[in-house]
Amino acid sequence: MNETHDVVGSTPIDERVLVLEADQCWTRLHRARVARVAFRTAESLEIVPVNIVAEDRRIVFATSSPAVLDAVHDRRELVVEADEHDGWTAWSVVVHGTGHLPDTRTVTARRLRSMLPVPGHTVVVVEPTAVSGRLFDQAAP
Repeated sequence: MNETHDVVGSTPIDERVLVLEADQCWTRLHRARVARVAFRTAESLEIVPVNIVAEDRRIVFATSSPAVLDAVHDRRELVVEADEHDGWTAWSVVVHGTGHLPDTRTVTARRLRSMLPVPGHTVVVVEPTAVSGRLFDQAAP
């Protein structure tokens, strides 16, 4: 695998899939800029793409989605999923937690970069209750 320097201690599922430890998950989340946030509504399960910043083992994103903000206000579980691939390996990290609106705008919030110039966005901080990840070796056997 190309990323052996930061997968030491990972648990192999098989020769091409490794379970990442929490520190390895957060290392990848610190590099990620785009993720998806999933949550339940009364009618369905929703998934929304967002730009993220990982800091202090929390996920920060901004949204103007009323559905996401309703989920945050109702303290419903949020699931954030980020992934990446380089042609040789791929990783996927999933963070479960609840969101809240921070009291003040932080330096992290200023580092967020929106996919679209949407006015009136609200910053959300996800406090994790669980994090898990996988690293996949995509090289031919």
